[in-house]
Amino acid sequence: MTSPVTSVGEGESARLLFVAGESETRQVLERLRASGLDVTAERVSTAEALTEALARPWDLAVCGAELPGLGFREAAPLLREKSPALAFLVLTPRWDEEELAAAQAVGSHGYLDMGRLAQVALEVRRELRRAVECRDCRKAAERRQRRNEFLSDLNHDIRSPLNSIIGYCDLLLLEEGKNLTQPGQRDLGMVKKNAQSLLALINDVLTLIRLEAGRMEKVEPELVNFRELAEDCTATVRDMVREKLEGKALELNLHLAEQVCVLRTDELKLRQVLLNLLSHSASCTDAGKISLTARAEGGQALFTVEDTGGGMPEEQVRFLFEDFRRVDAKARKAGGTALGLVLANELTRVLGGSLSVQSTLGQGTTFLVRLPCLVEDAALA
Repeated sequence: MTSPVTSVGEGESARLLFVAGESETRQVLERLRASGLDVTAERVSTAEALTEALARPWDLAVCGAELPGLGFREAAPLLREKSPALAFLVLTPRWDEEELAAAQAVGSHGYLDMGRLAQVALEVRRELRRAVECRDCRKAAERRQRRNEFLSDLNHDIRSPLNSIIGYCDLLLLEEGKNLTQPGQRDLGMVKKNAQSLLALINDVLTLIRLEAGRMEKVEPELVNFRELAEDCTATVRDMVREKLEGKALELNLHLAEQVCVLRTDELKLRQVLLNLLSHSASCTDAGKISLTARAEGGQALFTVEDTGGGMPEEQVRFLFEDFRRVDAKARKAGGTALGLVLANELTRVLGGSLSVQSTLGQGTTFLVRLPCLVEDAALA
Protein backbone atom coordinates (compact mmCIF):
# COMPACT_ATOMS: atom_id res chain seq x y z
CA MET A 1 0.00 0.00 0.00
CA THR A 2 1.04 3.60 -0.45
CA SER A 3 2.43 5.69 2.37
CA PRO A 4 2.61 9.51 2.42
CA VAL A 5 6.12 10.76 2.89
CA THR A 6 5.69 14.50 3.15
CA SER A 7 3.37 17.28 2.14
CA VAL A 8 4.87 20.70 1.78
CA GLY A 9 2.35 23.42 0.92
CA GLU A 10 -1.29 23.08 -0.05
CA GLY A 11 -3.59 23.29 -3.05
CA GLU A 12 -1.73 23.31 -6.35
CA SER A 13 1.64 22.12 -5.06
CA ALA A 14 3.78 19.89 -7.25
CA ARG A 15 2.84 16.20 -6.98
CA LEU A 16 5.79 13.81 -6.88
CA LEU A 17 5.53 10.01 -6.93
CA PHE A 18 8.50 7.93 -5.76
CA VAL A 19 8.89 4.34 -6.93
CA ALA A 20 11.95 3.99 -4.74
CA GLY A 21 13.40 2.82 -1.46
CA GLU A 22 13.13 4.79 1.78
CA SER A 23 16.76 5.94 1.67
CA GLU A 24 16.57 7.30 -1.87
CA THR A 25 13.27 8.99 -1.20
CA ARG A 26 14.46 10.57 2.05
CA GLN A 27 17.66 11.96 0.53
CA VAL A 28 15.92 13.56 -2.45
CA LEU A 29 13.10 14.99 -0.34
CA GLU A 30 15.51 16.48 2.18
CA ARG A 31 17.25 18.31 -0.64
CA LEU A 32 13.95 19.49 -2.10
CA ARG A 33 12.64 20.53 1.31
CA ALA A 34 15.81 22.48 2.02
CA SER A 35 15.34 24.40 -1.24
CA GLY A 36 11.82 25.41 -0.19
CA LEU A 37 10.05 23.54 -2.98
CA ASP A 38 6.28 23.25 -2.52
CA VAL A 39 5.73 19.53 -3.11
CA THR A 40 3.33 16.76 -2.18
CA ALA A 41 5.17 13.43 -2.32
CA GLU A 42 4.25 9.78 -1.93
CA ARG A 43 6.33 6.61 -2.02
CA VAL A 44 5.24 3.20 -3.30
CA SER A 45 7.17 -0.04 -2.95
CA THR A 46 5.09 -2.67 -4.79
CA ALA A 47 3.57 -3.06 -8.23
CA GLU A 48 0.10 -3.17 -6.67
CA ALA A 49 0.69 0.07 -4.79
CA LEU A 50 2.05 1.71 -7.95
CA THR A 51 -1.05 0.67 -9.91
CA GLU A 52 -3.27 2.13 -7.19
CA ALA A 53 -1.27 5.36 -7.01
CA LEU A 54 -1.42 5.87 -10.78
CA ALA A 55 -5.19 6.20 -10.54
CA ARG A 56 -4.49 9.67 -9.09
CA PRO A 57 -2.84 12.62 -10.88
CA TRP A 58 0.93 13.18 -10.60
CA ASP A 59 3.32 15.69 -12.10
CA LEU A 60 6.47 13.53 -12.02
CA ALA A 61 7.58 10.03 -11.04
CA VAL A 62 11.05 9.15 -9.72
CA CYS A 63 12.20 5.53 -10.05
CA GLY A 64 14.97 4.37 -7.73
CA ALA A 65 17.23 1.33 -7.60
CA GLU A 66 16.61 0.06 -4.05
CA LEU A 67 13.35 -1.84 -4.58
CA PRO A 68 13.84 -5.49 -5.56
CA GLY A 69 11.69 -6.39 -8.53
CA LEU A 70 10.46 -2.81 -9.05
CA GLY A 71 13.29 -1.01 -10.76
CA PHE A 72 12.69 1.34 -13.67
CA ARG A 73 12.53 -1.57 -16.13
CA GLU A 74 9.58 -3.08 -14.23
CA ALA A 75 7.95 0.25 -13.35
CA ALA A 76 8.09 1.74 -16.86
CA PRO A 77 5.43 -0.57 -18.43
CA LEU A 78 2.99 0.27 -15.64
CA LEU A 79 3.70 3.99 -15.98
CA ARG A 80 3.16 3.86 -19.73
CA GLU A 81 -0.04 1.82 -19.39
CA LYS A 82 -1.71 3.68 -16.54
CA SER A 83 -0.36 7.21 -17.08
CA PRO A 84 1.28 7.53 -20.51
CA ALA A 85 1.76 11.30 -20.26
CA LEU A 86 3.57 11.13 -16.91
CA ALA A 87 7.29 11.95 -17.10
CA PHE A 88 9.67 9.91 -14.96
CA LEU A 89 13.31 10.08 -13.87
CA VAL A 90 15.65 7.21 -13.03
CA LEU A 91 17.94 7.26 -9.96
CA THR A 92 21.08 5.12 -9.91
CA PRO A 93 23.70 4.55 -7.17
CA ARG A 94 26.46 4.64 -9.81
CA TRP A 95 26.72 5.69 -13.42
CA ASP A 96 26.41 2.86 -15.95
CA GLU A 97 26.35 3.39 -19.71
CA GLU A 98 24.30 0.27 -20.43
CA GLU A 99 21.76 1.18 -17.78
CA LEU A 100 21.60 4.71 -19.16
CA ALA A 101 20.77 3.30 -22.60
CA ALA A 102 18.11 1.06 -21.04
CA ALA A 103 16.56 4.03 -19.19
CA GLN A 104 16.40 6.02 -22.40
CA ALA A 105 14.90 3.05 -24.23
CA VAL A 106 11.93 2.85 -21.82
CA GLY A 107 11.25 6.60 -22.09
CA SER A 108 12.96 8.07 -19.04
CA HIS A 109 13.32 11.86 -19.01
CA GLY A 110 16.58 11.66 -17.10
CA TYR A 111 19.20 9.30 -15.62
CA LEU A 112 20.53 10.72 -12.33
CA ASP A 113 23.53 9.64 -10.27
CA MET A 114 22.74 9.63 -6.52
CA GLY A 115 26.42 10.34 -5.89
CA ARG A 116 25.69 13.87 -7.17
CA LEU A 117 22.70 14.59 -4.97
CA ALA A 118 22.68 18.33 -5.55
CA GLN A 119 22.40 17.74 -9.29
CA VAL A 120 19.65 15.17 -8.69
CA ALA A 121 17.60 17.71 -6.71
CA LEU A 122 18.18 20.34 -9.40
CA GLU A 123 16.97 18.02 -12.18
CA VAL A 124 13.93 16.93 -10.16
CA ARG A 125 13.02 20.60 -9.55
CA ARG A 126 13.44 21.40 -13.23
CA GLU A 127 11.23 18.52 -14.38
CA LEU A 128 8.62 19.35 -11.75
CA ARG A 129 8.54 22.98 -12.82
CA ARG A 130 8.10 21.95 -16.45
CA ALA A 131 5.36 19.48 -15.55
CA VAL A 132 3.48 22.00 -13.38
CA GLU A 133 3.63 24.62 -16.15
CA CYS A 134 2.19 22.10 -18.61
CA ARG A 135 -0.51 21.14 -16.13
CA ASP A 136 -1.42 24.80 -15.56
CA CYS A 137 -1.58 25.40 -19.31
CA ARG A 138 -3.89 22.44 -19.76
CA LYS A 139 -6.14 23.63 -16.95
CA ALA A 140 -6.22 27.14 -18.38
CA ALA A 141 -7.18 25.73 -21.79
CA GLU A 142 -9.89 23.61 -20.18
CA ARG A 143 -11.23 26.64 -18.30
CA ARG A 144 -11.32 28.66 -21.52
CA GLN A 145 -13.12 25.83 -23.28
CA ARG A 146 -15.71 25.53 -20.51
CA ARG A 147 -16.17 29.30 -20.45
CA ASN A 148 -16.57 29.46 -24.21
CA GLU A 149 -19.09 26.63 -24.22
CA PHE A 150 -21.03 28.31 -21.40
CA LEU A 151 -21.05 31.67 -23.16
CA SER A 152 -22.05 30.07 -26.45
CA ASP A 153 -25.02 28.41 -24.75
CA LEU A 154 -25.86 31.65 -22.98
CA ASN A 155 -25.73 33.59 -26.24
CA HIS A 156 -28.08 31.09 -27.84
CA ASP A 157 -30.48 31.26 -24.89
CA ILE A 158 -30.56 35.07 -25.08
CA ARG A 159 -30.76 35.36 -28.86
CA SER A 160 -33.87 33.20 -29.17
CA PRO A 161 -36.14 35.44 -27.03
CA LEU A 162 -34.64 38.56 -28.61
CA ASN A 163 -35.51 37.31 -32.07
CA SER A 164 -39.01 36.62 -30.77
CA ILE A 165 -39.29 40.19 -29.44
CA ILE A 166 -38.17 41.63 -32.79
CA GLY A 167 -40.60 39.35 -34.64
CA TYR A 168 -43.54 40.32 -32.43
CA CYS A 169 -42.69 44.00 -32.85
CA ASP A 170 -42.80 43.57 -36.63
CA LEU A 171 -46.09 41.67 -36.35
CA LEU A 172 -47.70 44.33 -34.16
CA LEU A 173 -46.52 47.14 -36.41
CA LEU A 174 -47.90 45.29 -39.44
CA GLU A 175 -51.27 44.26 -38.00
CA GLU A 176 -51.95 46.97 -35.45
CA GLY A 177 -49.83 49.80 -36.78
CA LYS A 178 -52.80 51.84 -38.00
CA ASN A 179 -54.56 51.49 -34.67
CA LEU A 180 -51.54 52.62 -32.62
CA THR A 181 -51.05 56.24 -31.74
CA GLN A 182 -47.94 57.96 -33.05
CA PRO A 183 -46.26 57.79 -29.59
CA GLY A 184 -47.23 54.11 -29.44
CA GLN A 185 -45.64 53.40 -32.82
CA ARG A 186 -42.54 55.29 -31.72
CA ASP A 187 -42.33 53.35 -28.46
CA LEU A 188 -42.78 50.01 -30.22
CA GLY A 189 -40.13 51.01 -32.73
CA MET A 190 -37.79 51.85 -29.85
CA VAL A 191 -38.37 48.38 -28.34
CA LYS A 192 -37.47 46.80 -31.67
CA LYS A 193 -34.42 49.03 -32.12
CA ASN A 194 -33.04 48.24 -28.66
CA ALA A 195 -33.66 44.53 -29.17
CA GLN A 196 -31.76 44.67 -32.47
CA SER A 197 -28.86 46.54 -30.82
CA LEU A 198 -28.66 43.97 -28.05
CA LEU A 199 -28.83 41.14 -30.58
CA ALA A 200 -25.97 42.70 -32.57
CA LEU A 201 -23.87 42.93 -29.39
CA ILE A 202 -24.56 39.31 -28.52
CA ASN A 203 -23.65 38.23 -32.04
CA ASP A 204 -20.33 40.08 -31.67
CA VAL A 205 -19.64 38.25 -28.40
CA LEU A 206 -20.39 34.90 -30.03
CA THR A 207 -18.10 35.68 -32.97
CA LEU A 208 -15.25 36.62 -30.61
CA ILE A 209 -15.74 33.38 -28.70
CA ARG A 210 -15.46 31.42 -31.94
CA LEU A 211 -12.34 33.34 -32.91
CA GLU A 212 -10.67 32.70 -29.56
CA ALA A 213 -11.60 29.02 -29.62
CA GLY A 214 -10.31 28.64 -33.19
CA ARG A 215 -13.76 27.67 -34.43
CA MET A 216 -14.33 30.61 -36.76
CA GLU A 217 -15.55 29.50 -40.16
CA LYS A 218 -12.80 29.56 -42.77
CA VAL A 219 -12.43 32.54 -45.07
CA GLU A 220 -14.44 32.03 -48.26
CA PRO A 221 -13.20 34.49 -50.91
CA GLU A 222 -15.64 35.49 -53.62
CA LEU A 223 -16.09 38.35 -56.06
CA VAL A 224 -17.77 41.16 -54.14
CA ASN A 225 -19.47 44.24 -55.52
CA PHE A 226 -17.89 46.55 -52.98
CA ARG A 227 -19.86 49.61 -54.06
CA GLU A 228 -23.10 47.84 -53.14
CA LEU A 229 -21.59 46.53 -49.91
CA ALA A 230 -20.31 49.97 -48.86
CA GLU A 231 -23.60 51.68 -49.71
CA ASP A 232 -25.47 49.02 -47.75
CA CYS A 233 -23.17 49.48 -44.71
CA THR A 234 -23.55 53.26 -44.66
CA ALA A 235 -27.32 52.94 -45.12
CA THR A 236 -27.49 50.46 -42.22
CA VAL A 237 -25.54 52.76 -39.93
CA ARG A 238 -27.63 55.73 -41.06
CA ASP A 239 -30.80 53.83 -40.12
CA MET A 240 -29.30 52.77 -36.78
CA VAL A 241 -28.58 56.37 -35.78
CA ARG A 242 -31.45 58.05 -37.63
CA GLU A 243 -32.76 59.71 -34.47
CA LYS A 244 -29.28 60.98 -33.71
CA LEU A 245 -28.84 62.39 -37.22
CA GLU A 246 -32.14 64.24 -37.24
CA GLY A 247 -31.70 67.88 -36.32
CA LYS A 248 -27.91 67.57 -36.15
CA ALA A 249 -25.18 68.41 -38.59
CA LEU A 250 -23.82 64.88 -38.89
CA GLU A 251 -23.02 63.58 -42.37
CA LEU A 252 -22.17 60.09 -43.59
CA ASN A 253 -20.04 60.23 -46.74
CA LEU A 254 -18.77 57.52 -49.09
CA HIS A 255 -15.78 57.84 -51.43
CA LEU A 256 -14.74 54.87 -53.60
CA ALA A 257 -11.92 54.59 -56.12
CA GLU A 258 -12.69 52.66 -59.31
CA GLN A 259 -10.04 49.99 -58.54
CA VAL A 260 -11.92 48.79 -55.43
CA CYS A 261 -15.44 48.61 -56.83
CA VAL A 262 -14.99 44.85 -57.25
CA LEU A 263 -12.95 42.88 -54.70
CA ARG A 264 -12.16 39.25 -53.95
CA THR A 265 -12.73 38.60 -50.26
CA ASP A 266 -15.12 37.11 -47.69
CA GLU A 267 -18.09 39.46 -48.00
CA LEU A 268 -19.69 38.68 -44.65
CA LYS A 269 -16.51 39.24 -42.66
CA LEU A 270 -15.63 42.46 -44.49
CA ARG A 271 -19.18 43.68 -43.90
CA GLN A 272 -18.80 43.03 -40.16
CA VAL A 273 -15.51 44.93 -40.07
CA LEU A 274 -16.89 48.02 -41.79
CA LEU A 275 -20.19 48.01 -39.88
CA ASN A 276 -18.40 47.86 -36.53
CA LEU A 277 -16.01 50.68 -37.44
CA LEU A 278 -18.78 52.89 -38.80
CA SER A 279 -21.03 52.17 -35.82
CA HIS A 280 -18.26 53.08 -33.40
CA SER A 281 -17.59 56.36 -35.19
CA ALA A 282 -21.31 57.17 -35.23
CA SER A 283 -21.60 56.53 -31.48
CA CYS A 284 -18.70 58.89 -30.75
CA THR A 285 -19.59 61.74 -33.13
CA ASP A 286 -22.31 64.25 -32.26
CA ALA A 287 -21.64 66.70 -35.09
CA GLY A 288 -19.47 66.93 -38.19
CA LYS A 289 -19.02 64.01 -40.52
CA ILE A 290 -18.14 60.35 -40.85
CA SER A 291 -16.46 59.19 -44.05
CA LEU A 292 -15.82 55.76 -45.55
CA THR A 293 -13.08 55.91 -48.18
CA ALA A 294 -11.75 52.99 -50.23
CA ARG A 295 -8.78 53.05 -52.56
CA ALA A 296 -5.97 50.86 -53.90
CA GLU A 297 -2.35 51.13 -52.84
CA GLY A 298 0.60 48.81 -53.43
CA GLY A 299 -1.50 45.80 -54.38
CA GLN A 300 -3.80 46.18 -51.38
CA ALA A 301 -7.23 47.68 -50.79
CA LEU A 302 -7.26 50.43 -48.15
CA PHE A 303 -10.47 51.25 -46.29
CA THR A 304 -10.54 54.38 -44.15
CA VAL A 305 -13.27 55.22 -41.64
CA GLU A 306 -12.78 58.78 -40.43
CA ASP A 307 -14.87 60.81 -38.02
CA THR A 308 -14.75 64.30 -36.53
CA GLY A 309 -15.81 63.14 -33.09
CA GLY A 310 -14.15 63.77 -29.76
CA GLY A 311 -11.14 61.53 -30.40
CA MET A 312 -9.12 60.15 -27.52
CA PRO A 313 -5.79 60.72 -25.72
CA GLU A 314 -2.75 59.13 -27.32
CA GLU A 315 -2.05 56.92 -24.30
CA GLN A 316 -5.50 55.32 -24.62
CA VAL A 317 -5.23 54.42 -28.31
CA ARG A 318 -3.02 51.39 -27.59
CA PHE A 319 -5.81 49.84 -25.52
CA LEU A 320 -8.46 50.31 -28.19
CA PHE A 321 -8.39 46.75 -29.53
CA GLU A 322 -8.09 45.01 -26.14
CA ASP A 323 -10.97 42.92 -24.85
CA PHE A 324 -13.31 44.30 -22.20
CA ARG A 325 -11.99 47.88 -22.20
CA ARG A 326 -13.83 51.14 -22.62
CA VAL A 327 -11.20 53.68 -23.50
CA ASP A 328 -13.09 56.92 -23.78
CA ALA A 329 -15.74 58.64 -21.73
CA LYS A 330 -17.87 59.43 -24.80
CA ALA A 331 -18.16 55.76 -25.77
CA ARG A 332 -18.97 54.92 -22.16
CA LYS A 333 -21.61 57.64 -22.06
CA ALA A 334 -23.13 56.25 -25.24
CA GLY A 335 -23.20 52.78 -23.72
CA GLY A 336 -20.46 51.39 -25.96
CA THR A 337 -18.16 48.58 -24.90
CA ALA A 338 -15.66 48.86 -27.79
CA LEU A 339 -16.36 45.16 -28.36
CA GLY A 340 -17.07 45.91 -32.01
CA LEU A 341 -13.55 47.29 -32.41
CA VAL A 342 -12.02 44.15 -30.93
CA LEU A 343 -14.10 42.08 -33.33
CA ALA A 344 -13.17 44.28 -36.30
CA ASN A 345 -9.49 43.87 -35.46
CA GLU A 346 -9.74 40.08 -35.14
CA LEU A 347 -11.76 39.67 -38.34
CA THR A 348 -9.30 41.86 -40.25
CA ARG A 349 -6.51 39.58 -39.06
CA VAL A 350 -8.52 36.51 -40.16
CA LEU A 351 -8.88 38.10 -43.61
CA GLY A 352 -5.09 38.43 -43.81
CA GLY A 353 -4.96 42.18 -43.28
CA SER A 354 -4.29 44.75 -40.58
CA LEU A 355 -6.24 47.41 -38.73
CA SER A 356 -4.61 50.56 -37.35
CA VAL A 357 -5.94 53.71 -35.73
CA GLN A 358 -4.95 57.33 -35.30
CA SER A 359 -6.80 59.66 -32.97
CA THR A 360 -6.43 63.21 -31.70
CA LEU A 361 -8.33 64.39 -28.66
CA GLY A 362 -10.97 66.91 -29.69
CA GLN A 363 -10.44 66.36 -33.43
CA GLY A 364 -11.55 62.83 -34.28
CA THR A 365 -10.42 59.29 -35.05
CA THR A 366 -9.32 57.50 -38.22
CA PHE A 367 -9.33 53.73 -38.69
CA LEU A 368 -7.32 52.21 -41.54
CA VAL A 369 -7.94 48.67 -42.80
CA ARG A 370 -5.46 47.07 -45.24
CA LEU A 371 -6.56 43.92 -47.05
CA PRO A 372 -5.00 41.88 -49.89
CA CYS A 373 -8.27 41.64 -51.82
CA LEU A 374 -7.80 43.55 -55.08
CA VAL A 375 -8.98 41.84 -58.25
CA GLU A 376 -6.05 41.62 -60.67
CA ASP A 377 -8.11 40.84 -63.75
CA ALA A 378 -9.28 44.24 -64.98
CA ALA A 379 -12.02 42.58 -67.04
CA LEU A 380 -13.71 41.36 -63.86
CA ALA A 381 -13.59 44.82 -62.34
